[in-house]
Amino acid sequence: MTSVLREERGMALLLVLMIVAMLAALLTEFAFSTLVDLRLTETFRDSTRAYYLSKGGVTVGRVLLQSDTNDYDAGNEMWAQGVANYPVGDGFLSVSIEDQGGKLDINNLWNRIGKNPDSTRVRQVYELFSLLGLPEPENLVAALVDWLDEGDEETTEINLGLNDPPINARGVEAPYYLRLDAPYPSRNGRITSIEELRLIRGFTPEVLKQVAPHLTVNGSTTINVNTASPQVLAAVIAGGTITTMADAENAAELIAAQRQVEPIKNISEIKNIQGISAGDYSRISTAGLTVKSDTYRIDSEGGVGDGVRRIEAFVQKTGDKLLYIKVN
Repeated sequence: MTSVLREERGMALLLVLMIVAMLAALLTEFAFSTLVDLRLTETFRDSTRAYYLSKGGVTVGRVLLQSDTNDYDAGNEMWAQGVANYPVGDGFLSVSIEDQGGKLDINNLWNRIGKNPDSTRVRQVYELFSLLGLPEPENLVAALVDWLDEGDEETTEINLGLNDPPINARGVEAPYYLRLDAPYPSRNGRITSIEELRLIRGFTPEVLKQVAPHLTVNGSTTINVNTASPQVLAAVIAGGTITTMADAENAAELIAAQRQVEPIKNISEIKNIQGISAGDYSRISTAGLTVKSDTYRIDSEGGVGDGVRRIEAFVQKTGDKLLYIKVN
């Protein structure tokens, strides 16, 4: 009898110990879950506040652009200075504004009204790719045109205009992309972001890294001489006039040097730049250059605690129009 009681007491003690251990584990799990939930709540709160900070940065950028009312746009103006890690309450805000008028708009390669490639834009992009030393620039241009056009016929040559004969090229249409291991359709329409170029044959990460600083998807048919890279200036001059690339590069370098001294406020000022002849200016003045821009990219990043949010927005200065916005 005594032995049985001992066994029962031992069993009861074991059960108590097991229950206590289980309760301790449950309490520990509950405490941990509560801590995780609290951290998640704090992170969500910080992320939300960071989003509104970032959104406010876009508004600041738009206000700066609307306050710029002179007759030219250049990199020494207030809107172009930006702000980095500016303290706002217990957070920070960084805002930068980049002019898109100094870049070649790749969507202009395809004339949607005439339903054909625009030979002037094709030549400019071809000249840029050649100047950057990209392999087979004609095939890259042809692949771009095929990505943009509405048809399924591959481009076999690109027309550079200016009485030059067409160049044989190898384009690519939907069937190529649909045969890939991870297939996808071609756009057959406007490109919405520079990152989309990764989907187009030939635009490897290395190629994209080289071309991205010079291209946009929200630009114009003219190029701002004050904000364009020397490579874009040379490509536009060579691509829009009957001149050699060497002469175009020389003119681009002279223009780039002059704008460092003082912004070019009127295209006619180019003829006064030392080294630019009357003949040079006559050709340059018809190349599609300007001193103003109308589209800009605003990058705004807000941070509070553990939360960081970034907004990329493309805006049109005329009418303060929002063209595109992406929240990260």
